[in-house]
Amino acid sequence: MVDFAGWALPVSYPDLSHVESHHHTRKGVSIFDVSHMLQLHIHGKDRIKFIESILVADVESLAVNTGTLSLMTTEEGGIIDDCIVHKSSAGFLNLVCNAGCAEKDLAHITERSQAAISAGLDVTVEVKPKHSLIAVQGPKMSSVLQQVFRTISHSCISTTQPWWTCGGYRVGLLGADTLEKMVSRSRYQMVRQWS
Repeated sequence: MVDFAGWALPVSYPDLSHVESHHHTRKGVSIFDVSHMLQLHIHGKDRIKFIESILVADVESLAVNTGTLSLMTTEEGGIIDDCIVHKSSAGFLNLVCNAGCAEKDLAHITERSQAAISAGLDVTVEVKPKHSLIAVQGPKMSSVLQQVFRTISHSCISTTQPWWTCGGYRVGLLGADTLEKMVSRSRYQMVRQWS
């Protein structure tokens, strides 16, 4: 375990070398607890206009319940960080940013949202500190998850599992099919028992 942005993060496992661990995910499937990531919900009728002012993604064109990898930029176009934005059917945007950049990312998002509000935009940024984030990654992700979920498609994931209170989102990270799901910390133990 190593310290990473205040979180204890495993970097190796006793039964797999680094290369074997890499191949396990790239050829099969792995589950990761990525709760150390900065997790935000963006609310308000101008949430898409706002998020498109700080990211390079075309969020307006995203299908509901899909996500994309994007870049957060300065007003001059310089890159601040990469992040994932998800367009939820629940009427908000979910933004996930790197833990190592959480402080500067949140400061930038807060500053830009305050400027947007001052300019008359209807937008609210909500930090989700009491949520866990689970990532399931690899080419066998769908076949493994189909044992639990009723529907696995590009934009729709549904189940009767009690810990899955809303859809997750799929996005290809590092060349691998990935599903990410935010759950409340109180439901996290149910996820761990399932996994």
